[in-house]
Amino acid sequence: MRKSLKYMSAVILSAAVISVGGLGALYLVPNTFDEDTGTKVLVIDQDATGTEIANMLYEQGLIRSTLGFKIWLALSGTGDKLQSGHYQIPNKVTVRELIELLQEGHVESIKLTIPEGYTVGDIAIALEKAKIMKAADFLAEAKTFVPYPYMKGTRPTTYPVEGFLFPSTYEIPVGSTPRDVIMMMSEEMNRYLTPAVKKQIQAQHMSIHDFVTLASIVERESLFDADRPVIAGVFKKRLAHGIPLQSDATISYVLGYAKENVTIGDTQLQSPYNTYVSKGLPPGPISNPGKKALDAVLHSENTDYLYFVADKDGHNHFSKTYAEHLAAVEKIYGGDTISSTNANGSAQVNAQAGPNYDATAASTVPDYNYSSQEAVDADSQYIDAEPTYTYTPTTVPAASDPVVTRPAVQEQQATQQVETPVQSEPATAPAYVPTTTPAPVQEQAPLIRSVETSSTTSSTTTTNNRGGVER
Repeated sequence: MRKSLKYMSAVILSAAVISVGGLGALYLVPNTFDEDTGTKVLVIDQDATGTEIANMLYEQGLIRSTLGFKIWLALSGTGDKLQSGHYQIPNKVTVRELIELLQEGHVESIKLTIPEGYTVGDIAIALEKAKIMKAADFLAEAKTFVPYPYMKGTRPTTYPVEGFLFPSTYEIPVGSTPRDVIMMMSEEMNRYLTPAVKKQIQAQHMSIHDFVTLASIVERESLFDADRPVIAGVFKKRLAHGIPLQSDATISYVLGYAKENVTIGDTQLQSPYNTYVSKGLPPGPISNPGKKALDAVLHSENTDYLYFVADKDGHNHFSKTYAEHLAAVEKIYGGDTISSTNANGSAQVNAQAGPNYDATAASTVPDYNYSSQEAVDADSQYIDAEPTYTYTPTTVPAASDPVVTRPAVQEQQATQQVETPVQSEPATAPAYVPTTTPAPVQEQAPLIRSVETSSTTSSTTTTNNRGGVER
């Protein structure tokens, strides 16, 4: 009997030691061992209970056990001391750190990074994920609010602010309205547009709107810094000679998502944003370009190239003639090049999704007036205007830089309903659908496999469909 009692006591003691050890580990050991420097935003209501808070933390992956968290709340006597408010919590955190943060670490602003190349739709999704505001509210404001007159082009667009929301890391005060955020981001773009920059734009006979529009295409077509000025030069040369830009990035904008393979059918979509069927620049920007893309257009390379194609690593290869371009495609992709077959069974020319434009087009008289005279003259009143900047960030005591990933097509869960643009638009010009729809199953064989590459910046990871001209 004594042996049985001694055995049971030993078991109970061991279980107690294990339990205490487990609770101790839960209290002091981070919830993950990944080197994750990102954060999650948590909003705690005034009347939230400890159980509700524990459930929210568990759903966000910030704790391993709701029961263990509640036990430590009870043991530490802090169950009734957690404060309501907005919190920006590191993804890698211990229960001890969480309890401390939830008592005194609530923030007055949320730090959010907007990567280069995000669309208005992408920004709306990022704002909603960060619990700053509803995506639909932001999109509604983006349809009507135009902080600066130069943001309006000569043709209708769904979101006039598209292209003018400068990619950066922002500290957005809790309770900000969509107009506040748009103003904050557009002011950052206005800071880039100094009098010296605007004079350089005018010297190239471009309006500010067309300048940003071209930079937005360069942003989506380039992965590496060295390629951007050359790509800008190729597009300028095509514009000067009346050659369609034939940018796959504009196709993605028409579709509303980044399509892995652009087909002949895609290039025939009737939209003013489709630069395969419409010459010149689209009605407005297709993304929000960063400083490097803007600089690339400002200081583009004077080139003889008319074509480029991206390899599997995202580096672009440039050609002067269509024959050289085809040779480059064959060298890069070889057997990976896909050709489609028409109804008669004969193979169409591969590596070509649009009409052929050979280097002979460069023999035409170039017109380097990239914008209409009226558009250039309209900008004259802004040339000497000093940029304004009134936003003062709020210090965030308990937050670190988040890592905001460009939404991959497969991961995009939110959907946005396409609304009628505020401005009247021809029936044949479809409104832009934000990048929130999953890619449909392709029914048509592409002419050439597009290159999907990823780019890692200082604070973001982005995945793009990087198209080349005349692919």
